Amino acid sequence: MTRSEITIAILLIFVCLVAAIADNSKTAPPTASDLDKNAAGKNPRELAQFVFDKYGCNSCHIPGTDGKFKFTPRGEQLRAKFEGCVNLLTAMNVMIHVPESQWTAEEKEKHAHFQEYGCVFCHKIQPGRMGLTETGAKLSALHMSCPEVQQIISKPSKL
Repeated sequence: MTRSEITIAILLIFVCLVAAIADNSKTAPPTASDLDKNAAGKNPRELAQFVFDKYGCNSCHIPGTDGKFKFTPRGEQLRAKFEGCVNLLTAMNVMIHVPESQWTAEEKEKHAHFQEYGCVFCHKIQPGRMGLTETGAKLSALHMSCPEVQQIISKPSKL
């Protein structure tokens, strides 16, 4: 390895360690009852920001200015593997029709990511279909799905 390759490898290891420490220091996302308490009195933008911060969206995304999210370094890394929120949810919707014992190594990895990335806070696998958790159902009723949160907080606030 050249000196520059070693330097890059050390930097990547450092970034991964910092990300791991940050992930371990996160508190658990709020429950459905916590969501109810925190939703009271908030306007849609405040609620969307609460969801973005407390449900771990901010580990991969940062607000853009065009209604779309941009990516954190971790998000860029995942994006480089062609796996994102929409792709992962789509893959899970296909996989749930196959018994888990028949999943490929790639499908098992996707399932692990589904849990790791926080999708399970709102989405749950039910026999033969994808459903919503109690928290996911409440967020849906509040019009705070992932795409709706993205649109709300990625637009400039009006003063």
